[in-house]
Amino acid sequence: MLLGVMLGANASAQNGGSNNMLDTLFAKLQTATDPMAIQSLEAAIWEQWTMVPETEQRLLMMRGMSEMQQHELKTSVETFSRLIEIAPELSEAWNKRATAYWLLGDFTASLSDICETIKREPRHFGAYSGLGMIRAEMGEYPRAVAAFELARKYNPHIVGIDDEIDRLKAMGGDEPSDPLGCGQRTAGR
Repeated sequence: MLLGVMLGANASAQNGGSNNMLDTLFAKLQTATDPMAIQSLEAAIWEQWTMVPETEQRLLMMRGMSEMQQHELKTSVETFSRLIEIAPELSEAWNKRATAYWLLGDFTASLSDICETIKREPRHFGAYSGLGMIRAEMGEYPRAVAAFELARKYNPHIVGIDDEIDRLKAMGGDEPSDPLGCGQRTAGR
């Protein structure tokens, strides 16, 4: 059955129905209990985010991902920047570049791109997880908690997230008026 969902995801995305497919995948992820099903659903969601219909855009996405895997981080930033220039609506292009910036230690650029990611895909649990890690590293514990809570909201199966939220809550701090630090109220916060 899960293979059918994943194959359906591919066909749906190619026919412009990726939002409906993402809705279905997220709904199934909320209620899934089998570890293999959870893993497959997470993979299908990531595939939807990285699937790019235009050939040039797809090649840039794949090249940037390959450059990241080969630790050519500055080059991957350039590649994802080109992709963002021609397709600024692609949330995963922003998220991938945010990851490359994070790996380069440029938290400011990474945070900016994460905020752009969640503007475009407010259920992006990967972006919220990254945002939580950066905010925690910066000592912004309430913002880290807010980000991790949103990651958990959209993917309740993230290993260790409950313990991390509890740990960060114990660190204290007042919640700022902009809980994520993105200058917006996103994803129902």
